[in-house]
Amino acid sequence: MRRIALKILLCSAVMLGLPKGHAAPTAPRITDIAPILIGNSPVTLHPTGFPTVTITPFWRGNGNAWGYHLYAVTTPDVEQPDQADLVDTQNATPNGPLTDMLADSPHTGEDAIQTVHFATARVNGKPGFLLFIATRDMGPQPVPQPSAAHVRIYQLTQEDGEPGTTAFTFRLLSTIASPVTTCHADIGLSAATKIPFATWNGPHEPVPTCPQ
Repeated sequence: MRRIALKILLCSAVMLGLPKGHAAPTAPRITDIAPILIGNSPVTLHPTGFPTVTITPFWRGNGNAWGYHLYAVTTPDVEQPDQADLVDTQNATPNGPLTDMLADSPHTGEDAIQTVHFATARVNGKPGFLLFIATRDMGPQPVPQPSAAHVRIYQLTQEDGEPGTTAFTFRLLSTIASPVTTCHADIGLSAATKIPFATWNGPHEPVPTCPQ
């Protein structure tokens, strides 16, 4: 797979007040982002420093424009090899419950509200397995109307066995605002990461610009 060399300094979209004498946390440095293309079949990966990871996509058809994909991320169970353990994702809401399934919101496909993507990268110089969730900030406006967007970036992390956690979790690294107002979450993602939309979109028909 061709690796895409770029460098992003990721800063939180919300600046938190810190007591005097406390330095602001250093933003993670992410380089060598290589998107992982997920089609309609499970994809098995071997991230550095982790057991085998399988991403299984599902489609939830609603008979209208509000169908959506679900993604289950699993690792083999250490004690029961014939079973798989779900990898949880940290909730977007602070102190919210962990999420065991990931969902997008493609709507018609031309005006996606939320998209889900995976990638390998280097985080502060070390190999990392990342999850990108790009979301348009709709507010009260109609779905096709262009809107601001933000991207949440998570890193696969081994947990310490605390109750209520899985063995591995996608922990939030950073949230960045997209520099463009757009009708499609992936266009916002590409603008934020400088990775071409068609690369993120994988086998799906690319929508590089909003309908005029």
